[in-house]
Amino acid sequence: MLILRSHLLLLGSIVCVTSSLQAAEKAELIAQHSASPAACPDALRQWHDICLGGDTDKIDNQIAKFEAELKLHPTHDLARAYLGSAYALKAKHSFSPFTKLSSLKKGKLLMEAAVKGSPNNLRVRMVRAIAYYKVPKRFDTRPTSIADFEILLAASHKPQSDLTPNEKQAILYYAFLAFSEENHPSANTAKSRCHKINPNSKYGKLTN
Repeated sequence: MLILRSHLLLLGSIVCVTSSLQAAEKAELIAQHSASPAACPDALRQWHDICLGGDTDKIDNQIAKFEAELKLHPTHDLARAYLGSAYALKAKHSFSPFTKLSSLKKGKLLMEAAVKGSPNNLRVRMVRAIAYYKVPKRFDTRPTSIADFEILLAASHKPQSDLTPNEKQAILYYAFLAFSEENHPSANTAKSRCHKINPNSKYGKLTN
């Protein structure tokens, strides 16, 4: 009887330890989920900023991160838009013509899907607008970029917008560039608004 009781006590201890480990693992997963870029747009932007350097190996690494993020959060359209832009940057900096075309095609599909899924998300539209502006005109993305910038120009001026000042300036600066190249009547409006937000910032100085 004494041996049986000892075994039962030992079994109970193992169950308690196992439960504690499972609880700890669950808490760690919750913490990882909370720290996911899905809850932090700045993290996604930082991943994308690495792609702007033009190193295709680093771009591939960031693409893998965006794709992993989308597996966790399949409806996260900002991650989808940044992934599309990353593919567009891979197309720009790759040497292989096949890689250029296939990456650009994939990038366009992702950005189109992102805006379709979240048409009122200004950050999603901002990513597409800027990425499409940078794509060579022969791929016919400029009209979509101009249309996006027209929406963003109006929305960024509203007080209730949740865009940061830097995001607003980035939108207005690239809108100014795109509008200027297309002789759009709002080019000077975009330029002046960009400069007014913060004359001493990078974009403020570029629109001086």
